[in-house]
Amino acid sequence: MSDLTRFEQLKKNIENDPTNFQARREYAMLCSDMGFNEAAIKHLNYLSKIFPEDANLYFNIGICWEKLKEFEFALIAYKKAAQLKPDEGDFIYNLALCYEALNKNDEAIKEFKKVICLENNDSNSFFCLGCIYSKKNETENAIKCFKKAISLNDSDYFAHFHLANMYHKIKNTDEAIKEYRKVIDLSPDYSWAYFNLAQIFYEKEDYKNAIIMLNMTLEKNKKDSEAYKLLCQLYIKTNDYNGAKDTLDEMEAQSIQNGDRYYLEAVIAKHDNNLLKYKDNLENAIANKESLTFDYNAVLGELKNAG
Repeated sequence: MSDLTRFEQLKKNIENDPTNFQARREYAMLCSDMGFNEAAIKHLNYLSKIFPEDANLYFNIGICWEKLKEFEFALIAYKKAAQLKPDEGDFIYNLALCYEALNKNDEAIKEFKKVICLENNDSNSFFCLGCIYSKKNETENAIKCFKKAISLNDSDYFAHFHLANMYHKIKNTDEAIKEYRKVIDLSPDYSWAYFNLAQIFYEKEDYKNAIIMLNMTLEKNKKDSEAYKLLCQLYIKTNDYNGAKDTLDEMEAQSIQNGDRYYLEAVIAKHDNNLLKYKDNLENAIANKESLTFDYNAVLGELKNAG
């Protein structure tokens, strides 16, 4: 039986017998699965008044509100579910995620730690704790949590990626490179790992490997404007102006029309002694101020000096 057929059947069952609570519960869950979250909440709230001690009802109400991005309402429902079943890790985990979504990080940490007390092999909770500590700039705690998450689930490439970011932050580049390469082993299409490796190689003035990693980034994500920007700058830095031009041509082919691209076009035009094109592109860069990450006043000064 298809979901739609079952949906219509349950709807008729409820219309014929409003006290058919099992049909109403199933109908509510099917509504949620089909994206009718407001309808699901209506029926779940109805049932919660009849079965006020049923923690699962409040938990599912929370899920529906969360799908609707109404985190304050979801929080109320998850709190009720966790109060009724304080030893249910899934309820507390979702409550913690809701606190995090509301940027109530200290409360989220408290709840994730409760989950870990109940299930000390829950790698997801350690990962989430690591992300929160990272936001709070508690790098040492973040590293500990990401390492613990990895020890429980070595295939979690997100944990490896965030651990690499923390190592990069504290200038432990060897460990950062190791973790980014682990990400690539686990998820070869994850373009951010290549880009962040490129940044490390750029900082180490290993421009050859930085260029390789940026080209890999763009192979995986042809819309990454930051990768194009850095790659073009590296080609210019290494006097490979043909490579820089090819990069900008690819940006244009990908319809990336931003201030950075126009500024880099201006740099190359100046190198080619094409002063008219140089000035035109500086003007275009200024006109696209919202997407210009180069220093606006410096670019404006160049334009004034271009005459």
